[in-house]
Amino acid sequence: MPFTFGEYIKQDKTPFVKFSTGSVAQPGTFVIGKDLMNGGNKDAYKGKVVVIVNAESQSNAEYTTMAFQSSPNVKVIGSQTAGADGNVSTIVLPGGISSWISGIGVFYPDGKPTQRVGVRIDYPIKPTVKGITEGKDELLEKAVSLLEAGW
Repeated sequence: MPFTFGEYIKQDKTPFVKFSTGSVAQPGTFVIGKDLMNGGNKDAYKGKVVVIVNAESQSNAEYTTMAFQSSPNVKVIGSQTAGADGNVSTIVLPGGISSWISGIGVFYPDGKPTQRVGVRIDYPIKPTVKGITEGKDELLEKAVSLLEAGW
């Protein structure tokens, strides 16, 4: 998603993420890797894009949001995401109980983490009880208003 669809919406090739990984040479040490980049399609879509997220957005959805929001024509609206991106490693515990952890750290190019805190939100908005009872999708309405206004 970040690389395939990033090419459709991002004209310039710019960084969107970097990872920390454990050092095999020095156990207990974590090393920040190089920035990963996407985009670089001069024929990319030039219009505005709004990404809607919430607490159910996790893992690949967060990673993809980071990739998309590195484009100047993308805004993110909604509420805090799960902060659960990164690879998944399974640990089998005694009694056949399984647990999962991420073995890498995920960061924006400026070094700000996403794990445990979620992705950056440009326009924080949550559904309200009033909106729900009136059958409104307040996030979608906000997205449409931003697009119509050209933010």
